Amino acid sequence: MLAPTEAVGPNSYDPDMPSSDHEAPLELLRLDPSLPHWVQTELLGQPSFDFARVRLYDPNVRPRTFQSDAMMVYDDSVGAALRCLVYEVQRSRDKNKLGTWKLYIGHMESEFKVATALLIFVSDHAIANWYRDLIATDTQSGAQLRPRFFTPDDVPLVVDEEVAATHPARVLFSMTCHLGDADVDKLYSAVLAALAPLEPAMKIFYHNLTVARLPPAARARWEEFLMTTAIGKRYNDDMLNEADARGEARGEARGEARSVLRVLKTRGVHVPDDVRERVLACTDTNQLELWLDRAVTASTTEDVVGN
Repeated sequence: MLAPTEAVGPNSYDPDMPSSDHEAPLELLRLDPSLPHWVQTELLGQPSFDFARVRLYDPNVRPRTFQSDAMMVYDDSVGAALRCLVYEVQRSRDKNKLGTWKLYIGHMESEFKVATALLIFVSDHAIANWYRDLIATDTQSGAQLRPRFFTPDDVPLVVDEEVAATHPARVLFSMTCHLGDADVDKLYSAVLAALAPLEPAMKIFYHNLTVARLPPAARARWEEFLMTTAIGKRYNDDMLNEADARGEARGEARGEARSVLRVLKTRGVHVPDDVRERVLACTDTNQLELWLDRAVTASTTEDVVGN
């Protein structure tokens, strides 16, 4: 589930952390919170409306610890809310969702005093139809749901490289929906165009979210594409250079961490296991240099790693 965010930087991502099928569609909202608006208007044919920006809103619904997958607020040019949207990814049947979805909508409409839509990405048609039937027969509740469901089949192959440059999340979302398709190769050029302008850490993160999840046969064709096309070779070189740079940075951090521990050991300062693990896990070389400076005169590890 997504925490609230408006600006995304490379430090927000761990490129080595894999994402589940549930999290993959949600992570793309960090790249482009307007992605659900594209689904609603262009893929599902709902009326569009003018807005100046869209921002992710805190998905926690209080006072109890209900948490939606994602919430969006569409603002006008002066920052006033025009509409809201609750975005859910659903992969299984759960009758209780009808109640929590109503809670999410009520929370947003109470908070912002504007209409709130419910958009639900469902893994397959059978589950989507099960929810549609359940909602249609929900005649006893005083609050009726009117969600829009969509499945991977509703998402086209987005192969336009100009779209990839301006709305990379659309292309990357398209790939997550068609990873197992026989014609997923049609997306390869657009995926490179979507990944190319991203900052290095983000590029690796979204590569792992999409390309790294291709089935073996499609992955082999991707690797052949990288080796036999000019755009693929450039991309592959960039990824290798970034991997080398990350390896060097990690090596430097490990060296600094060992130096901190070595100085403390030499000076006879006891290092508890939890502090040792914290120092060895740190990858921030500036932080490690500060700890090393402190270790030269510290009497306890608290003098080193404390605030």
